[in-house]
Amino acid sequence: MSTTRIPLTATVLLSSLLLIFLSVAAASPLLTDRGHGYSTRNRGLRSLSSSRFSFRRSFRYKYRYRYNYTAPSSGGSSSNPLGGGDRQGGKKLAREFLNAHNMVRFAKGQPPLKWDAMLARTARRWGHERRNDCEMRHSSCPYGENLFWGGRDHWTPKEVVESWAKEQDYYHVQSNGCDAGQMCGHYTQIVWRSTAKIGCARQKCTGGGLLVICNYDPPGNYINENPFG
Repeated sequence: MSTTRIPLTATVLLSSLLLIFLSVAAASPLLTDRGHGYSTRNRGLRSLSSSRFSFRRSFRYKYRYRYNYTAPSSGGSSSNPLGGGDRQGGKKLAREFLNAHNMVRFAKGQPPLKWDAMLARTARRWGHERRNDCEMRHSSCPYGENLFWGGRDHWTPKEVVESWAKEQDYYHVQSNGCDAGQMCGHYTQIVWRSTAKIGCARQKCTGGGLLVICNYDPPGNYINENPFG
């Protein structure tokens, strides 16, 4: 009986590829941060083939500076504007989300955002639906949407927004593009010039961890458009 022998060069090549893969995985910022896993997701680019009016209603969808912001409304369910586990200090967390976004925008000369209770309620409802699995799945709302999942629930609004804003290192204004193999959509949505309002929610997962949803209106990330106008 004859056996097939794998050439030495092929063995060396396979071993090298395996080592490269393991090295990239170990260095990936989406796999670990201070020992706690987290991941992010953005809707991605939007087509310009349909009008903005219909699109916005039908498509599925680090800096130390104090900005003037519009505080969340005191009416309705705003006593818990950020979802499960955040009833205490909800308004404070809303301001933290808003300030963190506006600090990133201020650094790029973009106008500040305002907090919107309806966007926050939309985010909160989606977080509540996902509380049992905390799957990184986008809702069907017509707004821009950034998602964040953390393996533990220690994440602050500032840390979540900063994790999205780190993508600016991969974004190039001149080419309006992102480095190959990297994500930039969270960052470009944060600084998208025409976006005027946000609403965010934090949802503690039944099995542990934290899901964060931020909605943006008007949405950004249109194909062939620059976030800075």
